[in-house]
Amino acid sequence: SIKVSHDVDAPSRYGFASAKGLLRAMAGDVLKRGDIQNALRAPWIWLNTRDALHPADPFNTFEWIMDLSDQHGLTSAFCFICGRSSNMDAAYEPEHPAIRTLMRRIHERGHEIGLHPSYGSYQKPEIIATEAQRLRRVAAEEGITQSEWGGRMHFLRWEQPTTLRAWADAGMNYDSTLSYADLPGFRCGTCFEYPAFDPVRGEMLNLRVRPLIAMECTVMAPRYMGLGTGEAAYAKFSQLKDACRAVNGCFTLLWHNSQFEKEAERGLYEAVLK
Repeated sequence: SIKVSHDVDAPSRYGFASAKGLLRAMAGDVLKRGDIQNALRAPWIWLNTRDALHPADPFNTFEWIMDLSDQHGLTSAFCFICGRSSNMDAAYEPEHPAIRTLMRRIHERGHEIGLHPSYGSYQKPEIIATEAQRLRRVAAEEGITQSEWGGRMHFLRWEQPTTLRAWADAGMNYDSTLSYADLPGFRCGTCFEYPAFDPVRGEMLNLRVRPLIAMECTVMAPRYMGLGTGEAAYAKFSQLKDACRAVNGCFTLLWHNSQFEKEAERGLYEAVLK
């Protein structure tokens, strides 16, 4: 089986930026990406991200992601940041009308809302509990009900067993953090979900661990494996899928909504899901 998830670090490239941040993004479009078209559209997108994400925003790939998941009979889990404990966290708030609209749309289409605890929360159970409560409150206000709640830590930050117990104490059903950012594969030694256990207290927790097998930037990004979006990257993803298939396990894949700007990125994702 395959489970796909998408950490919503940046639902919009421009919509939630400050005026200074908007100018910086536009400069990046021109100088780094050579994308003059998006740079010119940026102010209009920024001004018109109010009740919903602007359809022309390059990070607004949610409908495309859900369409592809539907084609393959998959449920996408979208994990939202619900707090700020560092300047590494998101620029949006879950209460923003555009985020509420997005959450409702995800739920209407039969996909999943998840939690993405903030950067500084992994050693602070009280922050994880507060952010989990905030997500469930916003969801309830929007009429969103789910049979289970799960998610993943921001930047895969983890302290064992502190973070594990924090998820359980926050009333979450599963966590899918455990992988390494710099290399994909089997940090947990398995591709099967298993019940969480606190080895310090010798207690089983009311939580399931869903090992993360691959994150897209681990394979693609120059700061990690640097395999790009071509055959080498596809071969690595295929190798991991084959290892899971050999034991009838679950291939869990994280792919951020903001990593679909290029056709090559979309093509690779489509190929990995086939």
